[in-house]
Amino acid sequence: MQEVIIGILFLAALFFMGRKLYRQYKAKDSSCGSGCDKCSPAPSAKPFKMPDHLKG
Repeated sequence: MQEVIIGILFLAALFFMGRKLYRQYKAKDSSCGSGCDKCSPAPSAKPFKMPDHLKG
């Protein structure tokens, strides 16, 4: 019984590793190679207003 559980866990780990590699190399139009679409261009910087009590 323990061997069956270990085998299932091993196959699940292989599946998830294979899926991760497949998604990495099957990247869409992303700027990086992972295909996760998290590497979008940085937003423009927001202007920072210095508080009056810190102006010297």
